[in-house]
Parts: sequence; C-alpha cells; structure tokens
Amino acid sequence: MSEPGQIPDRMFNALVDERLSPRVERETRLALEADPQTSERAAAWQRQSEALHAALAPIARESLPLSMMLKLRNNAPPEWHRDPTFWLYLATFAAGIAVGLAIDFAWPTVRIYIGV
Repeated sequence: MSEPGQIPDRMFNALVDERLSPRVERETRLALEADPQTSERAAAWQRQSEALHAALAPIARESLPLSMMLKLRNNAPPEWHRDPTFWLYLATFAAGIAVGLAIDFAWPTVRIYIGV
C-alpha cells in the first residue's frame, strides 16, 4: 500500500470482492482499523456491493436465450487438435528437425566432395 490512511479505490474494490492476497488483505484491514473515516467508507462499499448482488442475483441466475447460446457455440475457438494451423506448424517443425538431422548425417560425405 502507498501510505497509511490512503487506501485507493481499487483496493476497496478488491477488498469488497475478496480478491486480495491474504497479506495485502491483512494490511488493508489494519489500515482500516487505524482510520475510522476510511473504515466507514469501506463499510459503505461493502453495503453497496451486497445491495447490487441482491438486486442482480435473479438476473444472474436466468439461463441464456437460445440465440445467444448458439452464437457463443459458433464463435468458440476450435480445439487445438482440430486446428489445421497447429498441425501445419507441427509438420514444419518436424520437417526442419528431419532436414537438420539429414544434413548432420551427410556432412562428412559432403565435405569430401566439396573439398572442405
């Protein structure tokens, strides 16, 4: 945290959403205990978050319309084993390895012919 008594909004948001690491949460709660005005502000954020969750919970539980589910299914990225680009990259890599090994194997013979 920056300095005691100065907790940025992003920290309040992360604290209310329970997304802080244990160490940072402990430091933030200690800072809140030291400053009653900031502590009241955090409590207001918590009440606001709980009110929003309560108000929007029924909407969040609704199932998606069929048209939206079909759009999401059609726009889903292809799985890696069905992606032709993946196999093209893999084949190119394997061909490069094969050519490199062939050159390494044939190099002593090639040196004799070219006089190196």
